[in-house]
Amino acid sequence: MNRITSLGKALQVLSFYRWAFGDLTEQDSDVGMLAEYLVGDVLGCLPPARAVNSPFDLTMKSGTTIEVKSVTHKYRQKGRTPCYRWDVSTQAEALKGKRPIADVWIFMMASFPRGTSRTPRVFQAFDLGNWSAYAVSGEHLRTSGCTSYISESTLRRLGLEPFPLKKLKRFLDHEIR
Repeated sequence: MNRITSLGKALQVLSFYRWAFGDLTEQDSDVGMLAEYLVGDVLGCLPPARAVNSPFDLTMKSGTTIEVKSVTHKYRQKGRTPCYRWDVSTQAEALKGKRPIADVWIFMMASFPRGTSRTPRVFQAFDLGNWSAYAVSGEHLRTSGCTSYISESTLRRLGLEPFPLKKLKRFLDHEIR
């Protein structure tokens, strides 16, 4: 393959990614992949490519397995204060003890200000200052009894407090609940 053809294919791939993932802040699935990427980058355990069918989102060099969940908007339920809520139903078997559970669960919250011509939202998505997280051990989460949704109030009831994403590695180096 000559250089021009190779360059043309590379530009075509870039064009596809721009089309498919133009605003990483709008679709929950895109935000979820971005959250996994950011956590892997912060922890230094980003695989060369995302493994879609892997039992865990990330694995650290130490062997610690990680599950990442993310939300961008507060869930509103009639008559209740808006709160963040994460869907964990895809992990229900692990939460019920029927299959291995990730060692650490990271619950990410994104807050993206409105984009401007100077700072589009897609760039804000990569700003670690726009993300905060809760981290909890898989075993502690399993004993909480949650198997479909986990709300921010549940995490607080478990004694957890959110922290800035950029402090995740330091947080995990200490004991988590």
